[in-house]
Amino acid sequence: MRETHLPVNERDKAAQEQKAWVSWMMFTPEQRGAYSASVASSSQQNLENDAMSEIDFKDQFATKVESTSQTEDQQAKTFQLQNLIADASLDVLEKSVERGVKFLDDLKGPLLEKVESSEDAKQWVQQIDKLRNQAVKTRTVIGVVGNTGAGKSSVINAMLDEERLVPTNTMRACTAVVTELSYNYDDDAYRAEIEFITIADWEKELQILFKDLLDDNGNVSRDCANPDTDAGIAYAKIKAVYPKKTKEDISNSNIKGMLQDVSHLLGNTRKIRESDSLMFYERLQHFVDSKEKVTGKKDKDKKNEPKEMEFWPLIKVVRIFVKSPALATGAVIVDLPGVHDANAARAAVAEGYMKQCTGLWIVAPIIRAVDDKAAKNLLGESFKRQLKMDGGFSSVTFICSKTDDISLTEASDSLGLDEVNGPAWEEMDGYAKKQKELKKELEVLGQTKTVYGETVADVDEQLELWEELEAKIKDGNTVYPPNHDKKRKKSAAESPRKKAKLSRDDDDDDFIDDEEEVVEEDDDVEEEDETTSSTNPPLTEEQITSKISELRTTKKEGRRQRTELDQKMKAIRTEIAAAKVAEERIESQISKVCIEGRNAYSKSAIQLDFAAGMKELDQEIAAEDDEENFDPEADIRDYDEVARSLPVFCVSSRGYQKLQGRLKKDPAVPGFQSLEQTEIPQLQAHCKQLTVAGRTTACKRFMTNLSQLLNSMNLWASNDGTGANLMPEKRAKEAKFLQKSLENLESGLEKIISTVVNDLKEELADNIFDKYETAVPHALVKATRTCTDWGRPVNREDRAAGGYFWSSYKAVCRRNGVYANAQGPHDWNQALSDPMLKTLAGGWERTFTRRAPAVLAGLAKNAGNLFSAFHQDIDARARRTGASVAGLHMLQQQLQVYGDIFKDLFATTKESIDNQQKDINREFVPVIEKAMAEAYEICTNERGSGSYARMKAAMNAHVERQRHTMFADSTKEVQKKLKAMLRGVEETMSNKADEVFIAMSRDYRSVLGGGDVPHGEMMPKWQRAMRREVKGVINKAEKIFKRIAGMEVEDDEDDEDESEVAALGRAGSPSSDERVKQEENHGSEMQGIVSGDTAVKAENEAGSPSAGIDYGPDVKMEVNDEDSGEEDAAPAERDEEASASAHHSARSSLEANEHESSPEVQQACNQESTTSDEDDAYDSVAGLSEESSVEDDA
Repeated sequence: MRETHLPVNERDKAAQEQKAWVSWMMFTPEQRGAYSASVASSSQQNLENDAMSEIDFKDQFATKVESTSQTEDQQAKTFQLQNLIADASLDVLEKSVERGVKFLDDLKGPLLEKVESSEDAKQWVQQIDKLRNQAVKTRTVIGVVGNTGAGKSSVINAMLDEERLVPTNTMRACTAVVTELSYNYDDDAYRAEIEFITIADWEKELQILFKDLLDDNGNVSRDCANPDTDAGIAYAKIKAVYPKKTKEDISNSNIKGMLQDVSHLLGNTRKIRESDSLMFYERLQHFVDSKEKVTGKKDKDKKNEPKEMEFWPLIKVVRIFVKSPALATGAVIVDLPGVHDANAARAAVAEGYMKQCTGLWIVAPIIRAVDDKAAKNLLGESFKRQLKMDGGFSSVTFICSKTDDISLTEASDSLGLDEVNGPAWEEMDGYAKKQKELKKELEVLGQTKTVYGETVADVDEQLELWEELEAKIKDGNTVYPPNHDKKRKKSAAESPRKKAKLSRDDDDDDFIDDEEEVVEEDDDVEEEDETTSSTNPPLTEEQITSKISELRTTKKEGRRQRTELDQKMKAIRTEIAAAKVAEERIESQISKVCIEGRNAYSKSAIQLDFAAGMKELDQEIAAEDDEENFDPEADIRDYDEVARSLPVFCVSSRGYQKLQGRLKKDPAVPGFQSLEQTEIPQLQAHCKQLTVAGRTTACKRFMTNLSQLLNSMNLWASNDGTGANLMPEKRAKEAKFLQKSLENLESGLEKIISTVVNDLKEELADNIFDKYETAVPHALVKATRTCTDWGRPVNREDRAAGGYFWSSYKAVCRRNGVYANAQGPHDWNQALSDPMLKTLAGGWERTFTRRAPAVLAGLAKNAGNLFSAFHQDIDARARRTGASVAGLHMLQQQLQVYGDIFKDLFATTKESIDNQQKDINREFVPVIEKAMAEAYEICTNERGSGSYARMKAAMNAHVERQRHTMFADSTKEVQKKLKAMLRGVEETMSNKADEVFIAMSRDYRSVLGGGDVPHGEMMPKWQRAMRREVKGVINKAEKIFKRIAGMEVEDDEDDEDESEVAALGRAGSPSSDERVKQEENHGSEMQGIVSGDTAVKAENEAGSPSAGIDYGPDVKMEVNDEDSGEEDAAPAERDEEASASAHHSARSSLEANEHESSPEVQQACNQESTTSDEDDAYDSVAGLSEESSVEDDA
């Protein structure tokens, strides 16, 4: 092409024309149609103002479209629920979920009345209901275990801020019943459910109890009088349930009849509701308490009492609901008596809770916790191994109870606190010495006071006599001095009055009235006739008056002295009390130092013991796993971190309860001056903290799904059903491309899930299945020795060394290998399985705690990459075909939501696998138990002389036969269940991926795909009205959740308050039918087909992000009444024709002047060809043939 040099003004014009052309090429078909309509509408103005050139108009329109696109982009990015809650606190998340549930109800309102007539409405309602059902409170199960006397119940009561709720002083009941405690959301303050075992469970236990109780002759065994024997335990249980049956009745009873007697209870649940804690406790005790307690009544009285049935042997589980703040966040405390309960149903319940536990609290008295190595031993080797396979070591919390039980002297010596407590000890000794001295002084004063009291009493007696003489002399009688030596038969020392006074305690009242102290004893006084004394001269009236005055003065002085003594004694008593208080204060301080010192030492020792126990178990398993490569010097994990991460609480239940004003009859507990020192508040906070992870996960899962639903419904509500404004042929082509892309997306998701499942299969094969070849022979070899050990002579010094008495051996067989007695639990099936489980435990833990989570983590990552690639391809193609920019941005936002859904899928799948593997790893032992059932039955039926020897022989022979198959059978059973688990996991992941795919397909079709109605038409008005109502509700979401998050919200004049959102779609806005009627009142301008240029105006005015045409509630069309009944023939086609005409004119103009155009303009012209080539490339990717492609750009 010949190079052409243009003048400056021509070059500027060409550059301006180039800019306009480039902008034109970037227009979507809708924008081009809008431009054509704008040209037509402003033609009159152009005639009046020739200064407005076509190029200027194009340039201005391009600027306007660019500004509009930026506005749409900004609107699309303004609010996203996922971003709002990404870093939100748990409190905000929970409030958001609560408000989200109400919001779903509001969202469902406009859809309910159209469920029958609209399939879309029906599906949305179903999805809303499904999401609403996900908003349930999470349960965090915390199991509490510990030996008898550990103080579990007291710790639980204190943590729940209840004085008495869980039984703490019963006998068999409190050690047998599984008790679950959770928060009470009902109106009643206290609620309980007592669930009884089934008929089958009680029948099975009765069979065992009868075998324990009856001898070979069918009579009740004499051992029933000994409560420690099996016969005694069985008799106590049967008598508890059937109190009126005598021994003879029991011997002659049949199980069927005994089941009938309690059929009204078995399999049922009793409920208790109370508002008062004491009444609730008493009613609950009626069910769970044992009556075998000393009541202080005489046996004669007891015999006359009616015998009541006891329920505890029949109880399966007790569920208590209480309004305790510690449980308000979803924690469920389960007091577990142990998994070796004699009642199989309760043992199964305890085992089931163990598998559910998020946290495991081990309680031991602090006095024994360190000495007994409770943390290291951790309830036995089998328990530790099971905990390792469950991946539950991280869930353990250790609680040292009874920290108030302490000897200050021993604690000071053992903890080296003498130097710290030395001054305090000296000060306390000083106060003790002072109390001793003051008490001695008080005793002397008391004796002196007694003397004065006796003197005053004697003066009173004399005064009474002299006053009598005075009265006689005044009557004219002659009187003589009284003879005191003959007057009293008893001396003052022998007087009961004096003895009474001398026996008074120092704590008596300081003031004692004279009349109270001086009591005349008429029987002890023998008056004599004063006139009979002829040796003394008669008394004159003056002498008598003088004597009376003297006696009264003496009495007054005695009383004054005694009052002074009372004041001195009172002051001394005050000093003694003050010294005692000071001594107690110092003792409390010393106790505080000793308790805190022992707590700190115990925590450190328990943490180190726990880490040492884990290290031993790791090394044992590693040696069993690969003996040749085992290196005892190499640490398998960071055991220092293991020690530091173990939560340990040293608590005083009594100290906490006393500080809270409870246990009023108990004495004060020294050493605790604040609640925090008891560490109960810290334990309560720990209980709440254990629920945080589960609550957070559940809230984020709900909010993620809510975000996805709102975005999907927003896309649906913004679409009028016409799709992109394309000709039918082009529309079909784009729909085909979208369909092909969606198919590729679906196959990609399937491939990702298939890869994850295959990787999990490889991990199982490498770490578990391949280990069977070593584990099975190991168990097979050791089975014979294990069985032989059971029959060895009893080692009385070391009962754990093996050997059973005949009765215990038979008791184990009678219970299918599982039995518990004073020596602890016995599980022969577990013992046979242990060698095999030791070999498998390491690989099992490695698979499910490390390898499986790592494999699943790739699920979310790969899905996210797949979504991004899918969207990029769709976005690039869609922008060329005129898809709404705002709609594409909403789809971009949805990618994050779908990615979060797959992250949640990873979490839920991991949780599902973890829960299932806990069940599966317990399947080894039941297979062994089933294989051993025949031997247990044979041994149980042995009777008579030599039966013990025959039992042991039969057991040894059976194990010898079965060991070659039963271990292999158990591994096959576990392998079968693991494979079934993987199939279930694959199905779950596939179903979830399919849900995501369907949602994505719906979203992308709403923005990009073919419309729901034929080209050029619109959906019925009631559908458009319904969608507008839904969109109106969705538009409220931003402000609602921003308020919850504490963000600033701009309030518009017409903005409804959040409290009014619930009325949206009902009272606050007209229904779909009402909207249709309102639209009909405007005329038929809203009916039929709307012209292209008016549609563009409406879209620009409403700012709709829809791919189609959405007028919005405020957009109205101006149509003459006479034209209201006429329908436009083909607005969409005319719009396309106008667009194509304008495009063609501009293109022809440039081609005609090509020889005058600059290279830049020519390059702009060539860009169209490149664009067409890119379209062809997309067509090729989508699998579209050249013949099926219809070019609309020509």
